[in-house]
Amino acid sequence: MTNSKHPLRAVVLAAGQGTRMKSGMAKVLHRVLGKTILDRVLDAVHGAGVEKAHLVLGHGKDQIEAHLQSSPPEVSYETHLQEPQLGTGHALMQVVDSLSGSGFTGNLIVTVGDAPLLRAETLKALVKTHEEEDALITVLSTIVDDPKSYGRVVRSEDGKVKAIVEAKDATEAEKRICEVNSAIYCFKWPEAEAGLRQLKNDNVQKEYYLTDLIGWAAAGAGNLSCVVAEHWWEVAGINSRLELAEVTRHLRDHTVRKLALEAGVTIVDPESVWIAPEAEIGRDAVIYPGCEITGPVKIGSECQIGPGVTIRGKVEMGDRCTVLHSVVLDSILGDDCRVGPFAHVREGNNLAEAVRVGNFVELKKTTVGQKTNVSHLSYVGDAVLGSGANIGAGTITANYDHITKRKCNTTIGDGASTGSNSVLVAPVTVGDGAVVGAGSVITKDVPAGALAVSRAKQVQKEGWADKRKSESATSIS
Repeated sequence: MTNSKHPLRAVVLAAGQGTRMKSGMAKVLHRVLGKTILDRVLDAVHGAGVEKAHLVLGHGKDQIEAHLQSSPPEVSYETHLQEPQLGTGHALMQVVDSLSGSGFTGNLIVTVGDAPLLRAETLKALVKTHEEEDALITVLSTIVDDPKSYGRVVRSEDGKVKAIVEAKDATEAEKRICEVNSAIYCFKWPEAEAGLRQLKNDNVQKEYYLTDLIGWAAAGAGNLSCVVAEHWWEVAGINSRLELAEVTRHLRDHTVRKLALEAGVTIVDPESVWIAPEAEIGRDAVIYPGCEITGPVKIGSECQIGPGVTIRGKVEMGDRCTVLHSVVLDSILGDDCRVGPFAHVREGNNLAEAVRVGNFVELKKTTVGQKTNVSHLSYVGDAVLGSGANIGAGTITANYDHITKRKCNTTIGDGASTGSNSVLVAPVTVGDGAVVGAGSVITKDVPAGALAVSRAKQVQKEGWADKRKSESATSIS
C-alpha cells in the first residue's frame, strides 16, 4: 500500500479506438505475457494503494466491461462512457460528477490505459513527491533517446516545469529536449477541477487536453511538480502490433534479468523464453530454450523446465520436477514429478510426489497419488488414481456420457494396474491392488485384489497364414 496521507483514487483513460492495431478487439484487451494491457495497468494502480479506479471507456466498451466482469481486478472500479471522444481533458470530465457525488477529496492519479509496464513503485513515487511538494499537479515524465512525437517537458532555469509543449508546436530548441510527458499525472482534488472546467477546445482537433492544465498551474494556480520515471519503457504506450511486441520484449528482458540476478535461476537462452513477472521460480531451477511461463505460476527449487514447455495459469510445482516438451495448465504438481515429453496436463489436476506423466499422455481434472505412473499414450480425465498405481500404455478413461452430456468419474485404487490398450468406461472403480488385463473394456467395478479381463477368446487356425500366402502367390502368377 502507498504511504499517501490523503485518500487516493485513479482515473484510467481507456476510450481510444486503437486504429493502428487493426483489430476487432479493444486495444487494452490485447495481452502482454498472458495478461491484458488493462489488467497490468490496474495491477499497478492497485499496488500503488488506490482505493478506487475510474475507467473511462469508449470504443470496445462492451468488450472491456465483459472482460472485467469475468476477470475482476483486485482494485474496486467504476466505468464511465466517453462518447464522443474529445481528448484527454474531456475524458476526465466524464468522471467529475462521480467524484463530486461521492465527496472525494484527496489525490487523483490520471493514467493512460495502454501502458502495461507501469510499475506501482513509480506511481507511489509520483504520489509521494506530489504530497511532499504540496503540488496542485505533478507530472510523470521520462527520458528518451528519440523524443519523436511526444510532448516535451519544458523547464525554467531553476529546473521547475513550466510547460508541456506538443512536438508539432515545439521550437527547434524545444525539439531537442529528451524529457517527455508520459501522460500520467497526479492531481490535488477537487482543487484541480477548477482548471478542468476552464479548458478550451480552440485547437485544430477541437479537443480538450489535460496538458493545458500544466500551463494553468504554472501560471500561478498552484504548485507544479514533476517526477522522472526510472525506465522509459514503463510508461510506453501501445498503438500498434509492433509496439505491443516491443513492450512484451522489454517486460520479458526485465523479468529474466531479475530471475537470474535475484532468484538464482538459470535461463539457458534468455532471448528464447517468455516468462511473466507474476511467475515465481525457485533457486537452482533451470529454464531451457523455447519455454513460455505465464500467469501466477509457482515453480520450486531445482526444477528442470524445457526445452519447449508451456506453463500457464495457476500452476504450483514442487521441488526437483522435470517437464519436457509439454503443456501444463492450472494444476498442482508435487515434488519430484516428471512430465513429458509431449504430455498435456490440462486444468484441474493434482499430482502428489514422484508422479510420472509420460509421453503423449493427457490428464484433465485428475488427482494422482504418489509414485503413480501414467507413462505412455493415455487419456485420463475426471479420475482419482491412488498411490503406487501403474497405468498401462494406451489406457483410456471413457468419461463422457453422450446421452446425458455429462462427465463421469473413474477411480483407480492404490497399487492397482491397467494393462495396455484398456478402456475404463466411467463411472467405474478399480479397487486397491486390482489388475485390468490388457485390451479390456471395463464397464463394471473391479474388486480390490481382483483380475478383470474383458476381451474375446483368442482363436488360432493352424496353417491359415501359409495357405493365404500360397493362394495369393498363385493368383498373381
